Amino acid sequence: MKPLIILLVFLISSLSAQTIFLQDDFEDGNMDGWVDNSGESWSVSSVEPINGIYSLKHLASDTAGQAHIRTALNGLDVNSGVTSWKFNLKNSGFVPNADNKFWVYVMVDDTTDVNGYAVGIELCDDTDSLSLCRLTNSYPDGRIIRTAFNWVSSELIGVEVIRDQNGLWELKYDENGGFEDLQTAGVAEDLTYTAANYFGLTYFFQQVNAGKVWLDDVLVQSSHRVFVNAKIFLQGPFDGDSMRTDLRSNHDIPSVQSYQVAPWNYPGREIAQYAAVDMVDWVLVQLRSGTDSVSTVATRAAILRKDGQIVDTDGFSPVSFSGIAEGDYYVVIRHRNHLSVMSANPLHLSENSALYDFTAAADRAYGSNAQIELNTNVFGLYAGDANGNGQIQNTDKNDYWKSEVGQSGYKASDFNMNGQVQNDDKNDFWKNNVGKGTQVPF
Repeated sequence: MKPLIILLVFLISSLSAQTIFLQDDFEDGNMDGWVDNSGESWSVSSVEPINGIYSLKHLASDTAGQAHIRTALNGLDVNSGVTSWKFNLKNSGFVPNADNKFWVYVMVDDTTDVNGYAVGIELCDDTDSLSLCRLTNSYPDGRIIRTAFNWVSSELIGVEVIRDQNGLWELKYDENGGFEDLQTAGVAEDLTYTAANYFGLTYFFQQVNAGKVWLDDVLVQSSHRVFVNAKIFLQGPFDGDSMRTDLRSNHDIPSVQSYQVAPWNYPGREIAQYAAVDMVDWVLVQLRSGTDSVSTVATRAAILRKDGQIVDTDGFSPVSFSGIAEGDYYVVIRHRNHLSVMSANPLHLSENSALYDFTAAADRAYGSNAQIELNTNVFGLYAGDANGNGQIQNTDKNDYWKSEVGQSGYKASDFNMNGQVQNDDKNDFWKNNVGKGTQVPF
């Protein structure tokens, strides 16, 4: 029984380390603690609930209007650590527009002249893209994070917002509702407001759409976050002491991360929030508790800059992993047409992770000959793996380069990443590296 006892003690201590500031699934059937600012516009209803028997629901109305509801956040100090806001939000039977829009106030200072932050649609600008926005005196004052999700009729979305004590925000969403498949849209920094006195919901509606918004499963609590601070070079675009940014200059890099397809099948929806002029490409960053892939605990898409620094979607912060506790992890870096690498040993990751420079020595990468020497004592990832299977083989030339040669754009066999598939890609990279394989265990 000792292992079970130890596990239970660990789970209890882990749970006790998280402070809950607000939790309401409305299954008690009442609105205790909630204030309906607009009269009798909201109820705890059993009509088409999101989960369980009840959800908070807007009521039908004879006229168009706006409805607001709020509850106090007691004891929340966003300057003291990482905070997570989770909730399920649903609409029914209408496509949002300027007259039918809704958003959730995750943290605001007051209920009249509102200063703070909200998640919703048709708030920052005239768009149905789910976004995190800043509000000043109750008016939109800038979009912090935009998602790739475009809200249409009869949607149910699970949302998580994370903020740390340094003002770094992250926005996640689950297109199926709930929180089992939350995908991140990326991070951005904003320190304008820190008061977190209220959580609430606002709905602007035409009469025909009254009663068609629901909220459920609200949870505001403390959380965890670690950062990966890493540097790599890619052989293809490497030039002297940095990498070229031809793909960025040509506007070929997609704004949404590019690893949703096989063989990576990474479902994240990270967006490059700002137009980073020194962006080389997207990479995947993976954390493992052991060496093989079954030990993977988290994966993120990130931006590779020309100086080799891997940064989050804001273009400058180290890559953020929310909900991951401080500890020791192997770090894997994958690229769409270069061989992946993994840190030679587990790295201690925290909110102040030290820089791990793969470029400084060959033995910074796991395995033998895992990197190519680009300059004297400068190392990088091998180019030539067009299909991303971890091996540089004839198929990379025959199935990809041959079919793409002469084409331009964001191409798998553009190994030097200049935006053109040419003989140089085959002769200078694939030909010299054929037979190489990644040392990262599968």
